[in-house]
Amino acid sequence: MEYITVFFGSLLTVYMLGINSQLVRDKNCIGAFSLAWFISLSNMLYIKVFVMSDEFMLTYLCSALGSGIGIVLSIVTYSKVETYLKKKSILSNNNHAI
Repeated sequence: MEYITVFFGSLLTVYMLGINSQLVRDKNCIGAFSLAWFISLSNMLYIKVFVMSDEFMLTYLCSALGSGIGIVLSIVTYSKVETYLKKKSILSNNNHAI
């Protein structure tokens, strides 16, 4: 069970770090500040489970796999949401012009 917890903990932490990095890049202070609180919580819980693990190498491999998937998911998610919001913004701007 700890391997699944470490996998998803790592995935979630790195996913949020990736999203937060993009929020910082876009100068979204409120979003970055808010998400940082959840990153801290997730990171603390993940570290606690990781440290309590008996098998270092298998725990590390589960963590690394979760991290890799998490960063890719954050890039895909952010680009899809950004595209959706831009498209929605263009459509709403066109409706006001009419």
